[in-house]
Amino acid sequence: MINEYRNAIRDHINRFIEQGKLNQLIVWDVQQDEAQDPTLLSLRVYGSRAYTDVIQVACGTSGIWEKLPEKRIAVPLIADVLRFRREFL
Repeated sequence: MINEYRNAIRDHINRFIEQGKLNQLIVWDVQQDEAQDPTLLSLRVYGSRAYTDVIQVACGTSGIWEKLPEKRIAVPLIADVLRFRREFL
């Protein structure tokens, strides 16, 4: 189920980017301190350190130990993340 959850997040992000619907995503420039700590980026974007899985999918990393790229990313709105969690986890 975890792979389906992550795939759903990735598909959601890619679909909205392709459709030009960036207003339905959170667009964020990953800073140097955030690149070292995905939990910090999760806290800043969502107000909680519990969404590192979403951050990793958006950044294209596979583990919390990997440095995040310092670039602009797009992540789903919290309502969409919660919906995916209910559906897949």
